Amino acid sequence: MTTAWQNRIIGILLFVFASGLVISAQRDQGIARDEVVYMNYGTRYADWWIDAAKGKSGVTHKDVITKHFGGERPTDGNREHPPLMKTLFGLSERLLHDELGWTSETTGYRVPTALVNALLVVLVFFFVLGIWGRGAAISSALLVLFLPRAFFHAGLASFDAPVVTFWFASLYAYYKALQSRWGFLWLGLCAGLTLATKHNAIMLPAVFLPHYAYFVWRTQPAEGPRWLRLWQGFRMARPQVLLGLFVVAPLVLIAIWPWLWFDTVTHLREWIGFHLGHVHYNFEYLGTNWNAPPFPWHVALVTTVFTMPLATLVAALVGFVMIVMRFRRGERADGSPALLLFLSAGVAMGPFLLRTTPIFGAEKHWASAIPSLCIFAGLGLIWMSERARDSLLSAKPKWHRGLVRFGPISLVLAATIGAAWSETRHAHPYSLTHYNALAGGAPGGASLGMNRQFWGYSARGVLPFINAFAEGDDLVSVYTHDASPAWGRYKAEGLLSDGLPNAGHEVSGIRKSKIAFVVHEKHFARHDYMVWQAYKKVQPSFVLLYDGVPIVSVYVRDELLEKTTAK
Repeated sequence: MTTAWQNRIIGILLFVFASGLVISAQRDQGIARDEVVYMNYGTRYADWWIDAAKGKSGVTHKDVITKHFGGERPTDGNREHPPLMKTLFGLSERLLHDELGWTSETTGYRVPTALVNALLVVLVFFFVLGIWGRGAAISSALLVLFLPRAFFHAGLASFDAPVVTFWFASLYAYYKALQSRWGFLWLGLCAGLTLATKHNAIMLPAVFLPHYAYFVWRTQPAEGPRWLRLWQGFRMARPQVLLGLFVVAPLVLIAIWPWLWFDTVTHLREWIGFHLGHVHYNFEYLGTNWNAPPFPWHVALVTTVFTMPLATLVAALVGFVMIVMRFRRGERADGSPALLLFLSAGVAMGPFLLRTTPIFGAEKHWASAIPSLCIFAGLGLIWMSERARDSLLSAKPKWHRGLVRFGPISLVLAATIGAAWSETRHAHPYSLTHYNALAGGAPGGASLGMNRQFWGYSARGVLPFINAFAEGDDLVSVYTHDASPAWGRYKAEGLLSDGLPNAGHEVSGIRKSKIAFVVHEKHFARHDYMVWQAYKKVQPSFVLLYDGVPIVSVYVRDELLEKTTAK
């Protein structure tokens, strides 16, 4: 078997392993608040595309498109977010759940994210393979998969994992386009898909243009006037990549998003404007609840340091230093791809250094930096393995050469990747509460005042306790707090009794409820006080813990507790 076929088989195995692992694991994850919105609109978008494919009369009329994809207000039709992944969610649920019956409804919506995330693992493998070799490629790919927070997002019907994939696909396509006459078309396609996934994509030119300037500088002839050399370098540096980025990519976005088929400039301006003026939700960071700028400049850096597996973080630092040292010694072969990865991570994190960008979603907002960090980690692992091997080869007495050749790399990779896998496995399904050893684990993160969670997904963990209070035909109303949008979905999944309706919103809902739970975030403390006042008690009946850290507290009225106990 040729080396090329061996690599293809490795790529296929990585895809199957990554997608299967995420699809299996997501069955234990609660439903995030935003997922419900994307699921609902995904079904609406999928209906439109199915009607369009069938040639239904009037489906492409402006009013029909607006009904499905837009509206007058900024959030009508969920038009503040591009449609690519929502459409795939809807089509996947229609096929896998409605037509084939292979999955639950929620899993049907989530499968596209898992598959796209598996594609990221494969893309990282092949990108690194072509530059730094198979060992670094496999290491980098597995480290991308085994990240607690990223693994969590890979199992949701949301955009945060997919935009990382398409962002990195754009990087890969751009790098290839510098070497190929027609590669700019792939770049345009990938960048367009990134735009059609999430607004982060508008920052891609900030990655490519500095790198392209570096490439032009490197490509210029050695002799002649400076302006002429730069012009000749530009001509030799595949200038059509700019065509792919600034012409083909927007056309791909417009083709995928029917709402842009009319009033295109106005709708684009409204889409971008919504995010440039995005509201500031609450977020806890180092003991302070932040909901307005100026924010601490170091949020992205500290949060990344506290949430990545420590072994991966150390390996990434080693890999980055190793690349810089090689470059300073004049070994410039790694310079162009390493610079591209560094620019990618810097641009992804850069807006959060400005102190004005909303930070409520933590690591998911700058997740496009993840592939760069994991690739540097893969390179660091190989470098450390090679240093260990060389030390053993020079040792006296001589070690067995076969053992020396494969032993160090096997041990280093197994230890680092195993640590990342173990941390990811331990964090599931409450990964947003998890922090690494540097932070002191979840208890350390809580003590430091780091954000404990968001989206209300952890409420799933208290459903078995609440179900015990269902009373047949009698309704036991529940104040569902941040899990309110997902309450109906839990019932549809068979995780929740029909006899436990949502009691309503805030004070009025608490007063009507017989059971109330509070999802722990710093700014939600007032909900505890409201429950204490209405229930005339402060002691919760059940507390969901992750490594000893409270994440959901459940309160039950005394009369219901007594009635249930009597049974």
